[in-house]
Amino acid sequence: MKIMIVDDESFIRMNFKTFLDWKHHGYGLVGEASNGREALEKIDELDPDVVFLDIRMPLMDGLEVLRQLQQREHSCKVIILSSHNEFEYAREALRLGACDYIHKPNLTRTAVFEALARVQKLLNHPSGQERLVPLQQNMEKNRNELKNLFLRDLAIGVVRHEWEIEQKKKLYDLKLKQPNVCCIVMFIDQYDQVKERYKKGMEHLLGFSILNILQEVLNRYNELELFQMGPKEIVFLKSNSDIRSMNDILEERWGLIRKIEKTLKQFLNIHVSFSISGLHGHLLEIPKAYHEAQEAAEMLFFEDRGNVVAFEPGGIKTGNAKALFGWAEQSIKKAMAEKNMVEAISVVHEMFAEIKEQRCAGRRETLEMCVNMHYLIQSFLKETSGVEDPTGMQEIMAAERLEQLHLLLIRELETIQDSHTEEATSTNYKIKRVIDYIHQHYDHDLTLDELAGYVGLNNSYLSRIFKEQTGSMLIPYINRYRVKKSLDFLKDGKLKTYEIAEKVGFNSIDNYYISFKKLYGLPPNEYRKTYMGK
Repeated sequence: MKIMIVDDESFIRMNFKTFLDWKHHGYGLVGEASNGREALEKIDELDPDVVFLDIRMPLMDGLEVLRQLQQREHSCKVIILSSHNEFEYAREALRLGACDYIHKPNLTRTAVFEALARVQKLLNHPSGQERLVPLQQNMEKNRNELKNLFLRDLAIGVVRHEWEIEQKKKLYDLKLKQPNVCCIVMFIDQYDQVKERYKKGMEHLLGFSILNILQEVLNRYNELELFQMGPKEIVFLKSNSDIRSMNDILEERWGLIRKIEKTLKQFLNIHVSFSISGLHGHLLEIPKAYHEAQEAAEMLFFEDRGNVVAFEPGGIKTGNAKALFGWAEQSIKKAMAEKNMVEAISVVHEMFAEIKEQRCAGRRETLEMCVNMHYLIQSFLKETSGVEDPTGMQEIMAAERLEQLHLLLIRELETIQDSHTEEATSTNYKIKRVIDYIHQHYDHDLTLDELAGYVGLNNSYLSRIFKEQTGSMLIPYINRYRVKKSLDFLKDGKLKTYEIAEKVGFNSIDNYYISFKKLYGLPPNEYRKTYMGK
């Protein structure tokens, strides 16, 4: 099957081409285009079987491309790509003959393969009547699956008539009523890590298990339906037709969310986050509610694991981060050129603090910035030490939260800082002896007098040459080393935070918290929850 990708964002096209091995899975990626005009020319030339088509593009948008393909009676199948704020365009694209669509925030390997599998079925069974007979024959057998497919179509806007909703409500015994309809989208936190618990090819069992467990424990809730939209996304449609008090609606909603959280933690040991739409008066407004929940989900990027966000128009002030990113890039370049890694790390901390506080950039913009920063850092690392970190890009692309990207860049800069430290200490034997002594006795109450006496230097001279050789003052160096050694105890999870602080040599829990947050951007207990799952 020949595949073509059409999108005006080079970042999306590059990601699409590289995030899976097309040939290995029996597909051929035959071409790409960056606008509608170019797409039509290449479709005529390359004759692809499937086109992944962006809706919003310069020169000619995706809707006009679909109209042109209809007029030319081209046989290719079109899967549209849309952002969360392009819902009306997506619905029009389906009317113009697109056979499926994927939200760009959910553009994953699994989403692509599932869409291609649905297209393959269309190619194998082109006649609608041929497909209708077996569907009718297997209606009872596949009732739950058909119900889930209908709910998915309802959420994405394929269903457009009240009579159709009423018909399917009776057929599938749907519990939804009106008014007071809302959409709650649940996301599995750290999905890539969670799915590693399953053998390759069996990851679908995760979604199957979640649905079975939740359907069992949530059966007491009235007017509730749930279905799986994507590998890490479960959608809950909830109505409260008999409740008029907003307080009562909110109380029941929060009870539902806490029940879901507790159940999945207890039975599957997974953490989840939620985005919630506003309330709507009619079931036909469910697509709008799903759109709002998806838009709200963008705000999860700024939160810690296991959070709940509600729809709020204009939550992210996109387009305001260009000056910030430019300043950060130039400042980091300058700091690395001067081998001042402490300053480079400080710039990264300041930049991410500004993004989090001002909400001036969404996930996509921040991700693009981090990719640029990664290549900048890796280029400098290769020049100075001849080594690179091949895993960094994969970790950046998989990051779900702002803090993850923050810590990944800090870790890369620390690699350079460590290499500079090693280089500097090799030129001065006494400083090397001091560092070795610190590494061996970090868990004791080290003093400047003790270290100076150990190598036969006076205090002020030791402080000066230590700063010259390592780029760091002595006490901050000791505290950073203690913080790094504390990570193993945090990961183990057996000791309380104050016990860990004492174990690695801090004489004050406050000093440990301050040193840890300065190095990793989070206090130790939050770091453990967010990145170690403890």
